[in-house]
Amino acid sequence: MRSPCVVARSRRMLGLSAFFILLSSLSSAVLAASYTLFIQSGTHTVNGAGGTTLKVWGYTTGSGAPPMVPGPILEAREGEAVTVTVYNNHNKSHNFLVKGVTSDTTAIPAGGNRTYSFTPTKGGVYMYYDTLASNVNREMGMFGALIVRPADGSNRAWGSGPGYDIERLWVISDMDKPRWNDVAGNNGTVSTGTYKPNFFMMNGLGGFDGMHDPNSVLQGAAGQTGLVRIVNAGQLDESLHFHANHFRIIDVDGARLSSPEYGDTINVKAGTTAMVLFQLKSGIFPMHVHTAQMETANGVYLNGVATLLVGN
Repeated sequence: MRSPCVVARSRRMLGLSAFFILLSSLSSAVLAASYTLFIQSGTHTVNGAGGTTLKVWGYTTGSGAPPMVPGPILEAREGEAVTVTVYNNHNKSHNFLVKGVTSDTTAIPAGGNRTYSFTPTKGGVYMYYDTLASNVNREMGMFGALIVRPADGSNRAWGSGPGYDIERLWVISDMDKPRWNDVAGNNGTVSTGTYKPNFFMMNGLGGFDGMHDPNSVLQGAAGQTGLVRIVNAGQLDESLHFHANHFRIIDVDGARLSSPEYGDTINVKAGTTAMVLFQLKSGIFPMHVHTAQMETANGVYLNGVATLLVGN
């Protein structure tokens, strides 16, 4: 477009109008996310001492693909229109709910599908899961995370929120293999009055795998600030303990704290989320759950909820 100083006012206004119409259409095209999820049955393996292969159900990205535990990460920006279509390839009814964002809990019958449309307005992290069958479906692996970023795509926890240099998502979970997974996986009826989980995971991994997983280990240059988004998709509360330094708690289950709280341990209630900021120190330090049982896989230590904090 030529400089406005060399065009007539009428042409200038027409040109600017066309520009803004184009800009608006481009913004609309960019600010839309579309996902397709498939519900599948299958297995999930926890490696290492005490590890095993569990029967699970989960969301995944391809028809016939193995279930993912946790499910695929969904991402959007504040004010972005999101569409999620869910196909149920399992032999039981399931559903899809984003806690704090959507409200449709209609069952998707076996072989059916359903499309969910929503526009998240508040940056943060949200748990999506299956609400049916008295938590059996969620325990079997049907959960995941939605990350909502600032509208401008900046490295902030939310629009105008605190900034960060690096980020990680920790989805923690627990499973009761003999009483829930084995029974439900064999099409039996789970007695939900008894729940004694014997497998505890972070991002679907046992402790030693979690300590070597680049998507779990919070690693960066010493002095950098890491944003950790935490989703407790399990049935039990979990207290996560960071070695080496205190962190700032900036959000508890979607409630932004006006004054960040400082601590070295955060108790994340079952079915809730949290966000913390942690400044890396030079060295290698553990992050682990503060309940000894939850640090195990079928009672074998250390193969539960754990990872590392690494400052280079």
